[in-house]
Amino acid sequence: MHADIISFFEKRQQLGIQPGLDRIEALLEALDHPEKKFASIHVAGTNGKGSTGTFLQAALRANRYRTGTFTSPSLHGLTGFILIKGEPVSEETFTALFQEVKPVIQQMDKDGRAPSHFEIITAMAFLYFSRKADIAIIEAGMGGREDTTNVINPILSIITTVSRDHTAFLGDTLEEIAAHKAGIIKPFTPIITGVEGEGLIPIINEANKKSAVLYRFGMDFTIKELQIDEFEWKNLASKYRVKLRTIGIHQHHNASVAIQALKVLKNRFGHLDMRISIDAMQKVTIPGRMEKIHDNPFILVDGAHNEAGVKAFIKTVRAIYPRRKVLVLFAAFKDKDVAEMQRLLADVFPNLYITSFEHPRALPLPDYPLQNKGERVEDWQTWITDQINTSAAPVLVTGSFHFIDLIRSFVKSLEE
Repeated sequence: MHADIISFFEKRQQLGIQPGLDRIEALLEALDHPEKKFASIHVAGTNGKGSTGTFLQAALRANRYRTGTFTSPSLHGLTGFILIKGEPVSEETFTALFQEVKPVIQQMDKDGRAPSHFEIITAMAFLYFSRKADIAIIEAGMGGREDTTNVINPILSIITTVSRDHTAFLGDTLEEIAAHKAGIIKPFTPIITGVEGEGLIPIINEANKKSAVLYRFGMDFTIKELQIDEFEWKNLASKYRVKLRTIGIHQHHNASVAIQALKVLKNRFGHLDMRISIDAMQKVTIPGRMEKIHDNPFILVDGAHNEAGVKAFIKTVRAIYPRRKVLVLFAAFKDKDVAEMQRLLADVFPNLYITSFEHPRALPLPDYPLQNKGERVEDWQTWITDQINTSAAPVLVTGSFHFIDLIRSFVKSLEE
């Protein structure tokens, strides 16, 4: 049964990305509006959504809240889009949710309003959270204003970062992209942002328009870097020293946004113990983000799927391995700025390898724009196997989260 559902969603992906809210609103109306039956936190941003959401759910769980998370892309197949208490729902639960939603899908298909695979999974997540979660963290899929998830009325909104990504849908400038993400801001609902510079302007304007209290990184709350895994957070009233298990200076930024979110939740919506919350955040590990998946050789994966993500990846790797030789394997989606990502990696890592993978959006290997930057790998599975058997140098894999998911699963299968 679950295999049939997987096949259904694979075929459904052919509908592609379909911005707009008409279909998801019709789907949710037919399901008696589950999105109105649980408290939610809405998280948008070019990078950092998943990490910020993971820090938040760990802190909320430590304070005995039943937490749900809707996240994309998934690193655990279809079930990994819908998390409860930090873990993917079971195949049985996913199957039952799909069977419940299926008659509505069939009717919408007949009416010529076929919902996309992402819209269907979003509706299934909302249905589940309406029954199982006290509070759910909902990550926007792309942009914000016209994103499928932008049908909720959250108790808190977060915009983590803004950088160039999905330019065909969101615009070419940071202000245009930020304006899309600012679309998640709701009237009188607090908004927290880690955005700085020109991307902040549309967020300020939207917050003022909606009478939403805005908390800004670098102004209303700040951090002081101490080590690659440690920082000090403070605002006018509080100060915390935080030591993370997650690697990377960019994670300090994500964690600081999560701390400000917890402060707002504590002050406005219910009891939270900040010491318990920060202790839980310090224990967090995040799959697919600077994650070690193998020893001897050391294999690390990181979903740096756009220019900003690649820059953060480079900065972190330089801090970990300032002089040591490393091997970097890279694969990306064709709708990204692959040339700039490839150039950034090649300028820093002389041992860069480029490849492709099985996915409709994956860039075919012959189409990489800078063929002179990076050695081509026709079969990444053979390449990974060879490195495990022969390499003494660390192996770092980056690019699309879908590619990272394939790498994680493949290395796990080799170990088993």
